[in-house]
Amino acid sequence: MQRIRALALNTFRESIRDRILYSLLFFAALVLMASLAVENITIGDQEKVVRSFAFGGIRFFGVLIALFLGVGLVYKELERKTIYTILSKPIPRWLFILGKYTGLMAVLAVEIAVMALLYVLLIGLTQGAPPASFYMAILMLFFELGLLVAWAMLFSTYSAPTTTTLFSLAVFFIGSLADDIWLYGQQSDSATLREASEWLYWVLPNFEVLNGSQAAVHETAISSQHLAGSLCYGFGYTVAVLSVAVLVFSKRDFK
Repeated sequence: MQRIRALALNTFRESIRDRILYSLLFFAALVLMASLAVENITIGDQEKVVRSFAFGGIRFFGVLIALFLGVGLVYKELERKTIYTILSKPIPRWLFILGKYTGLMAVLAVEIAVMALLYVLLIGLTQGAPPASFYMAILMLFFELGLLVAWAMLFSTYSAPTTTTLFSLAVFFIGSLADDIWLYGQQSDSATLREASEWLYWVLPNFEVLNGSQAAVHETAISSQHLAGSLCYGFGYTVAVLSVAVLVFSKRDFK
């Protein structure tokens, strides 16, 4: 436990000092503040449009931060030659992955908390305090991005940053359309297409299960059963992906 804490703390310190994180956070703040201006140029339910624009900004920049954190996991260590020093110590490779993931998630938690706080302040000044569904949606977003970080870490254990980014984006994009892919496949006359859509639906992550943006935007309640089911799905899938990452990383030769 102490070694995991040490790895996580070291990862947190290294990541939180990166200027790119502050750049992403700066632009996220600009988008959130710009959401107030959207109210003056929209027709219809202006408050709902503002909430949609603002929460969409949090999710968009959250995805960017998650990709940035997970993509460079092994590459940075190889570039600085530090991975040889780390692995030469009595540290199991699964411990290295778990410690790194914990540190990255701590950074992600801080970034999401800052953006959520800014959202609460801006929306609170114009529309009143957000309901409980917003905070539940933020918690679901944290688990959603945690799953994305796990996928990025898995790809980073055997591929270059560019390839890792492309693979991670592909998984996120397909996972966000999982329900649509399944419906499209079931309506097809081709048995092969139906089987392929079912395979993709059950194997790839369904990020829509962890997407609470609609509830946050429309200010509708999220049941405790739905919240618990979504978080259990995200946690279980993340553990499975990290297990594969550990398996791949343990077999990699760094000589």
